[in-house]
Formats: sequence, structure tokens, C-alpha cells
Amino acid sequence: YFWRWATWQATELPPGPGVVAFITASSFLDGVSMGGVRHHLRETFDELWIVDLGGEGRGARKDDNIFDIQTPVAITIGVRTGQTGGECEVRYLRVTGGRSEKLTRLGQIGLGDIFEEIPGDGLDLMTPRSDHPYYDWPKISDLLPWSHSGCQIKRSWPIAEDRNTLERRWRKLLKAVPRKRQPLLRKTRDRTTESTPLPLLQVGSRLPPIRELDQGAKPESFEQYGYRSFDRQWVIADNRLADFPRPDLWRVRGSRQVFLTTLTSTKLGRGPVLTATPYVPDLDHFSGRGAKNVMPLYRDAAANEPNVTPDLLAKLSEELGIEITAQDLLAYVYTLGATPAFSERFDEELAEQAGPIHVPITADPALFQQAVTLGRDLLWWHTWGERFAPSSQARLPEGRATEITPVTGMPDSLSYDADTQHLTVGTGVFGPVSQTAWDFEVSGLQVLHSWLSYRMKKRKGRKSSTLDETRPTRWTQSKELLLVLSIIEHTIEVTPQATDLLNEIVNGPLILAADLPTPTPASRKIPKA
Repeated sequence: YFWRWATWQATELPPGPGVVAFITASSFLDGVSMGGVRHHLRETFDELWIVDLGGEGRGARKDDNIFDIQTPVAITIGVRTGQTGGECEVRYLRVTGGRSEKLTRLGQIGLGDIFEEIPGDGLDLMTPRSDHPYYDWPKISDLLPWSHSGCQIKRSWPIAEDRNTLERRWRKLLKAVPRKRQPLLRKTRDRTTESTPLPLLQVGSRLPPIRELDQGAKPESFEQYGYRSFDRQWVIADNRLADFPRPDLWRVRGSRQVFLTTLTSTKLGRGPVLTATPYVPDLDHFSGRGAKNVMPLYRDAAANEPNVTPDLLAKLSEELGIEITAQDLLAYVYTLGATPAFSERFDEELAEQAGPIHVPITADPALFQQAVTLGRDLLWWHTWGERFAPSSQARLPEGRATEITPVTGMPDSLSYDADTQHLTVGTGVFGPVSQTAWDFEVSGLQVLHSWLSYRMKKRKGRKSSTLDETRPTRWTQSKELLLVLSIIEHTIEVTPQATDLLNEIVNGPLILAADLPTPTPASRKIPKA
């Protein structure tokens, strides 16, 4: 908004010459969703001078910010002379170091020091890119072409850690007289107590408005929900409560469906670059930040139509000399991205530009099958034992941690002691919990701290209604916490194996993106109902 207003003032009223200089968030330099800004700046200015100050607090390579924020920033100077009549000349300089070093450097540089030319036009990125072979590998979005935004309720109270709490909130909503239901619901642009949307979970006529419901009326359903990576919660799955529920995701959920989540329009950080859930995922499932980052394995609930680029499975089967299914492809990709191995190996490439990860596909059938085996194991663990279960095991094995001291009441604090490896939750104590498990993150999302914070007496995050104040009266999450700990432990344990496998794959013969089929426009579109 600032850029558009400023270019209007400096180059349209009147049409220049003019200069605009800002220090802003730098996401417009390479953010996928910011292509329109880059196009506008190139159309507006004859010269662009960019001083990239970094400051990423969540990415694969964290560095100091000159401000007390986690969002990277850049100084950009746009110059319009009206004399060149050619393409916009973009020059770039990256300033590195600690905060004081960056500020000192800023006091020394001039325009003559900003010398690296960034070619391109239109939507092209405004950051330099290395010549690493990484960019010759297919993007994950070219393997699983249909991607979708996650579910967005636009209010917090229909989401909770247990079903009982949601049932109590629903009853409180309907016990209120009709005229008092509006503030309880929390009115938004698309949903009020008068809204009569179509059902979310089945085909049918429009739902009656909340204002007219009797006290004993039921919502469409209570469903388990992929709230955050390694954090499953419950949601009132009712279209009258959700502004953007993404009906297409609910329509394709099924007993064999798996939803991958990642970041495709902002830079990935440390930890896994892919996570999975068997439940419809939240918009912010991956790391508390969301966009069009959900990739279902199947385009239908019956799992008859894989979300795979047409002819890709046949091509891979031919190249490798083995039959490859959609589940095999998912498992292979998941092995590479579901542990910290990928972000550690390719931290430089992930820090260069935002966008979907590039996947190295081995031409060695033995390595491919090893990756499939490990990927199936990780998918079994990361989908809470509900998908890819080995035939010999019905449930996930227990981890090392136990409940040493029970939690009484509802906890209002949490802490971790690295010396004792004890995790304290209110009055309860759990252990052993390794430092690595406590620090485990997904692109800035501290998994255990986040998981516990949503289950405190005062749940973290913004409140949307007084219904949010209806919370559990006693702790019932010990079993689930131990399960989460065992899943994280297992992920950490197999990371060295995943690292070795990734290195073998990258150092061996690969199938490049240019040798594989590309997605058709139809394969990227939402499946027809």
C-alpha cells in the first residue's frame, strides 16, 4: 500500500521525474504472492537500487535484524527520469553481519557500491540466485500440482484441544436468546447469525441460520483438525461458523487421504520443510503462517485420483524400472523433507529465494525404494498412526518419556530443565525429554512450546468471543503429550538416516525436471465436485 501510494504521488501526479525511497519488509523482493508489486515497480521506475538488510528471524539462515523484529527488511530507492524509455535497471546489494555491523556499513555505502545487476522483467524475482544444481530439480508443486489454502475459520472459539469443550461452547451459543447470539458468534464479513450457507460436509439445501436454531440443535459435525504441525485439535465443522472453510478440502478428506503442508510463497526455516496430517489442515498448519500451501495426496475422498502430474508415475516407473504408485512418490518426497536433513543440507538455497522446495529424484531404484521405506515410516508416525501403518503393527510404539508426576487441575505455566531433562506442566512433570526435542521447530514454530501453550488454563492467541473463555476444567492431555513426544523423538532418531540417504541421492545420478512431464492447467485446478 505504501509503495502504490508513493508511486502515485511521485510518478503519476505529475508523471515524474520522481524518486521514492523506503525501508520496508523485503518480502516483495522474492515473495511468490508479491509478484504484482515487482511488476509495478519495474513498470514505474527506470532504476531500482536495493540494499537488502536481511534480518530473517524464522528462515533457514537466521541473522540479526536492525530492528527488534523477525521480518527481514530492505532499503529500496526507485528513480524515474522519464529519459531511458527502456527496461528498469535493478541493482542489488546484500548487507550481512550483526546489527551494529549492518548499521556501520549503511553509514559507508553509496549508490556506486550497489553493483550486482538483477536481470528480469514483470513478475521475476529481484534477488540473485546461485547456479546450484538444486534449481534443476523439479519443484514439489510440479509433482503434486493441486495445492490449496488451508481451512480458515476466522474465529478461535470453534477450535479446541478436546471435543467436550467444543460441545459446551456450542450449547452456550444456543442457550443465548437469538438477539445475543451475534456477539457470541463474532460477526465477520461473511458470517453472521443470519447466514444460511450450504452444508460443508454433505450435499444438501442451505443450513438454517444460527439465530433461528433451537437450543437442542446440533452442528454439522465435530471433527479432528490439523491445527499446527504435530498438533491435532478439534473443530466444529459447520459452514455457519467458518468464513473460508475450504469446502474442497473437506470434500476430499477420506480414510486414505494425506495432506502435506509446507511454505510455497515465503522462505522456509529450520526443521522439516514438509509436514503431514490425515485431517483437514488449518491455513496456518505448517508453522503458524499460511498461504496456498496444502497439497493433498488424492483429488477425491475415495483415493481413486492421485494428485500427481499426469504421466509422471509412468515416466518414473520407466526410468527406474520399478512400478511406482502415488503413495510411493509421496513417501519418497516425505523422506527428503520431513526431518531437519533437507533444511540443513540446502540452507543456502532456501535462504536465497522463497518458493516451493526442489526435490532431487534419484535414478537409482535401490535408493528410491530405501527412501520409500523410510518415508512410509515417517508418514505413519506423523499421521498419528492413522496412515501407512505396517501390517504387523496396529499402534505407534511408546516413547521414552513418561508422566513422572500427574498434572492436577489446569496448568497455568510450563518450563523445561535441560539438566534433568524434565518438562514441567503446571504441577505435572514429564521426562526424559531431550534438549533436541524441546528445541524441535518447524520454520520458527517451536513445536512443544506451541503445543503446550494452546493447552494452558489461558490458551495462547487472540480471543474472538466470550465463548473462548469456556475452557477445560481439568487436564486430560497427558496421553496425547506423551504421543507427541514419542513422534518428535522418533523424527529426531531417524534424522541421521534421512541425512545419509539424502546425501547419497544428491551425490548420485538424478532425474532432472526437464526430463519429467509438466503439470497441465487442469491438474492444477480444484477437482470438480
